[in-house]
Amino acid sequence: MDIIQEIKTGEESTFRSIFYQYHSKLYYYFLKKSRSEEMSRELVQLTFIKLWQFRHTLSGNHPFELQLFNIANSTFIDLLRRQQTHRAKIVEMPIDAEDAFEATQQANDFEQADHLQSLIQSLSPVRKKIFILSRIQGHSYKEIAQQLSISVKTVEDHIGKALKHIRALFF
Repeated sequence: MDIIQEIKTGEESTFRSIFYQYHSKLYYYFLKKSRSEEMSRELVQLTFIKLWQFRHTLSGNHPFELQLFNIANSTFIDLLRRQQTHRAKIVEMPIDAEDAFEATQQANDFEQADHLQSLIQSLSPVRKKIFILSRIQGHSYKEIAQQLSISVKTVEDHIGKALKHIRALFF
């Protein structure tokens, strides 16, 4: 019986040997594309999970390695799409604090919400205050500038840098 047939029938020992044989190749494939060790490890796991879940769809007409790397490529594209969706949701953060909390719960799991909160906390004290006043409490740039006795341009600068910092580290 060939490798594809054994995997299709759920032969775990064959799957394990495939895992050990291709784990490093997939890892370096993803590392080259993502430049992130953590993301590469996650993508390798997701690829093997997909391989196992959809093993019945493997074809005997194509080489196994080609099919495995097609699964890997679609896994990578799926992850990029999810990241793009998360980025769009950050840009469209609601103004009301209660709405922000609800949206965060619906759009992200609790771990991502905690991560976002820690990124906000990592901002400098002034930038954090300006970000919270603007994005969480809904104050206009002019109101913030008057409240903190700074220029509107300074508020704009702080918000821009805060968003850049959060986007860079959140994704």
